[in-house]
Amino acid sequence: MTAKSRSTIYTVAARAGVSIATVSRFLNSPQKVNAATAGRIRASMDELDYFPRGNAGGRVHRSPRRIGVLTPFFPAPSFVQRLQGMTAVFREAHCEMVVCTVDSPEQLAEYLRSISFLRRFDGLVVMSMNIGEMDTRGLMDTGLPVVLIEQVDPRFSCVETDNVLGGRLAAHCFLAKGYLPCAFLGESTVPPFSLQPSESRLRGYAEALRAAGQPLAPEYVRTGSISVEDARQLAGELLDLRAPPRAIFAMSDLQAIGTLKAARQRGLAVPGQLAVLGFDDIEAADYVDLSTVNQALEESGRVAARLVLDGIREPGRPRQRVHLEVRVVERGTT
Repeated sequence: MTAKSRSTIYTVAARAGVSIATVSRFLNSPQKVNAATAGRIRASMDELDYFPRGNAGGRVHRSPRRIGVLTPFFPAPSFVQRLQGMTAVFREAHCEMVVCTVDSPEQLAEYLRSISFLRRFDGLVVMSMNIGEMDTRGLMDTGLPVVLIEQVDPRFSCVETDNVLGGRLAAHCFLAKGYLPCAFLGESTVPPFSLQPSESRLRGYAEALRAAGQPLAPEYVRTGSISVEDARQLAGELLDLRAPPRAIFAMSDLQAIGTLKAARQRGLAVPGQLAVLGFDDIEAADYVDLSTVNQALEESGRVAARLVLDGIREPGRPRQRVHLEVRVVERGTT
């Protein structure tokens, strides 16, 4: 008989030198077990190749299937559009989608290390968040189909956007029209557990401008929160410079909309005196005639949903890494 078939919560408790109740508490609420004890229990589980799969077995017979979606806790329109893409796919497959918001690294770890939380789901989508190595290994041990959006890890299926390329395309748009000098409006308030696309978009933008002999000057870079009002203030700082920029690339459409508001307050013609380009192509971008970099938000949600369903239907299916196209959509602001 193998170690795996012999291993139970009793053998784990005996190996770790703790009570069965402590092991149960660790499985259900690991944050309530002190670090040293949790380490011993986790080491025992690893040595014994133990995982409480009796609960996982119930997934096979559960109908409808239940898919968990972990997303950062701030209502960015880009996240909402991704969720809209997922909803249609899960509804067609008669699956229930459960959205769980994360507002701290501790909460993310609590979700990913809680067996009682994970066993509620047949699959998991993690949107725009960093997963550490320990939690990655833990997710792998569960056998749960996991799909990452924006983060890339070869151990899971992933859906990614080339943010660096998006920044380059923004620069090429301005360069082709002779909109110089160029400025950038980015994000500085990213939660520690979330990804930081602003940095990648800025890198691609600056590289393309530098390659064209038009390096991005430090005084033409501003960062703040992703909000219309904060962007309005930051863009105002740029526009009030002695030599204001001719074009502003904002790392999000919300910030681009705030930039348009700042331009309007100063009586600047767009795009005659100031060109503005956003990123995301949220629904509101079309309404305000905003030029932007489209990153196929709803499609990314649809692709992620299909990948997690494929993982449920075919557990041995090879992991996939899907690159989605980014492109400039020109409207009335460029």
